[in-house]
Amino acid sequence: MKFSKVGPDGWIDAENITLETSKLIEGIPKGRDHIYYQNDETQVTSGIWRSSPYTEWYDNYPCDEFMYILEGYVILENDEFSERYEKGEAFLLPKGFKGYWRQPVSMLKFYVIIK
Repeated sequence: MKFSKVGPDGWIDAENITLETSKLIEGIPKGRDHIYYQNDETQVTSGIWRSSPYTEWYDNYPCDEFMYILEGYVILENDEFSERYEKGEAFLLPKGFKGYWRQPVSMLKFYVIIK
């Protein structure tokens, strides 16, 4: 299965919508999500996601999520660490993460979620 960095036909140019957040701290995330693959039995979902700048707080991140950043960057931080992930980098946000998702610029990413 091939993932395109512009999403399916028309996705990259589609109008942004307000995205759900855990606990919004700053900004209003506007963007799009497209699921390329979903398997309810194994609880695996993968796709492409884009968003405008925003900051949110997670008390308990609900899944394991592997991400590969295509554009922009994000800073994850809590009392124990602060780490910046940018274009061309991949990382895993573990289930149960407690901390801030600080995204000061627009971002585009591929993701794989395991619930």
